[in-house]
Amino acid sequence: MKKLKLIKKQILILFVFAILISITVIVHGIFFDLDLSEIKRLTLEGLTLTILVVFPMILFLEWVFDLNNKAKFEEIDKKIKEIEKQIKK
Repeated sequence: MKKLKLIKKQILILFVFAILISITVIVHGIFFDLDLSEIKRLTLEGLTLTILVVFPMILFLEWVFDLNNKAKFEEIDKKIKEIEKQIKK
């Protein structure tokens, strides 16, 4: 149950990060393209569409970088169980 709370907290943090990144991406595009007509993308609809693109990308990146950690934790857990068995003997 504790792990589920942590996952929910991570997803919430990543979602807030996606919102901030979406705003940054839109503003970055406006300033570097020097096209002020793009300011209309800062509407709620434009922000939502950008979040729908950015948020899954962030989740995917988090999953990719977590793969190595998961394997390492499983290895450590296996070693801990072996040590516990030795101590109980």
